[in-house]
Amino acid sequence: MTSKKSLSTPTVLPSALSSRLFLSAVAGFALFTVSFAGEEPVRPEVLSFETFSQKVLAYYPKLKVAHSGVDIALAKKMQAQAGFWPTLDLSAGYKISDDPVNVFGMLLRQERATTADFQPPRVNSPGPHQDLSAGVHIELPLFDAMQTIGRTRSAREMVKASQADESFTKMEALLMAQDAYLNALTLEKLSAVIDAVQKNSGEDLQTAKDLKDRGMILGADYYSARVMFGDFTRMKNEITRQRKAMTTLMNILMGESMDRVWTLPGVIDGFEFPLQDQQKLVQTAFVIRPDVLALNARIQASDSELSREKSSSLPRVSAFGDVANSREGLGDSGGNNYTVGVMANMPLFDPSRDGRIREAKARKDQLEYNVQLLKDSIRQDITGEFARNVTIRDNMAVLKGMAEDAEQAVSLMGPLYNEGRKSIVDLFEIRRAYLQSAQAYDKALIEIRLSEARLLFLAGRLNEDEIGKLERSGER
Repeated sequence: MTSKKSLSTPTVLPSALSSRLFLSAVAGFALFTVSFAGEEPVRPEVLSFETFSQKVLAYYPKLKVAHSGVDIALAKKMQAQAGFWPTLDLSAGYKISDDPVNVFGMLLRQERATTADFQPPRVNSPGPHQDLSAGVHIELPLFDAMQTIGRTRSAREMVKASQADESFTKMEALLMAQDAYLNALTLEKLSAVIDAVQKNSGEDLQTAKDLKDRGMILGADYYSARVMFGDFTRMKNEITRQRKAMTTLMNILMGESMDRVWTLPGVIDGFEFPLQDQQKLVQTAFVIRPDVLALNARIQASDSELSREKSSSLPRVSAFGDVANSREGLGDSGGNNYTVGVMANMPLFDPSRDGRIREAKARKDQLEYNVQLLKDSIRQDITGEFARNVTIRDNMAVLKGMAEDAEQAVSLMGPLYNEGRKSIVDLFEIRRAYLQSAQAYDKALIEIRLSEARLLFLAGRLNEDEIGKLERSGER
């Protein structure tokens, strides 16, 4: 076995590639929906992370739901502001009656009343009379007990809350996209490593079989090596399925056909991130994180609702005007009439007012408690992720050294095996140790990038520019 058969590229075992969001669930689904037999070779398209993340953002249904929420909030704001504007109604009608009061009124409005119509017999029994009427009614609120102002302020804050919800959902989508892409990129890398190890080990195993048949090595060594080779083969099969499943998952996230194939440019490599300030991350999150902003906006909206309910005992004043035309037939000129005035209403007893005020105050209190809960959760999440980030940093150099030492051990073991000074079991054992140590190092390479992205997410700073910097720093 020569050193050329060893592999210097660090790897990650499949068990380390579980998604931190819901990727494992979808990947499990994809494992059962992808067929591996009878596939025709397809030339894969190149898919950069920038293109992938843009496709995810364009398709992500939850982000579309959040965007619709913004549209709804804007529509409600328009409805609230409509309270400042006058209402205008057009009416038209036809009626016929022999009721003395109605007939007399119709005659007056139509300007058709005569002296004869005032005679008692005619007044008491006027006979049937018809009326064609058309009119316009306008009403302008002059003061509505601060109700429109309160609704408008509340609606304005709810627009801010909906926009913040959309921003937070976008951050979730970006984090999910990075998680999926990194895992897919690592699986491609691992696949090449496993292929090389399995191929070289297969050749060595065949040589060992020939030597066993000639009685030159122990059968126990040969069969022990076969067990290890079977483990390499199992790993190769698992990685193949994982790659196909991850490709399917990425297609699902982009809204593409599930069987579409891609090739991913770049490789995962080690790089340095400056250690962030934990306290500054927490303070930044309290100020700019979208879900915090959304809750604060909802508190402001609930405060406006509380003020509106308290003001509901004030009087309401509105101006109104009516213009109408009444006639007996279409060919008649009829009569034109108008009415204008100002009307005021003041509730003297509103039995539900105290209950509405109490409900509005309780809603505001509840939102304030939710803000405190969210801030406590942010502190806990950032503290946990920061500790994890520091641990990964501390282990990076150790893991890299272990991977390099294991690679060197494989290179040195080859000549010893060829000289007969080491058995095939020794050779396969050191290869397995190499895979395990390389797996730990590659896991750290992925986890440090994911951890940096999660810290940005938890601080509310994750956006397309920031995640692009992470990708450019970690690939070449």
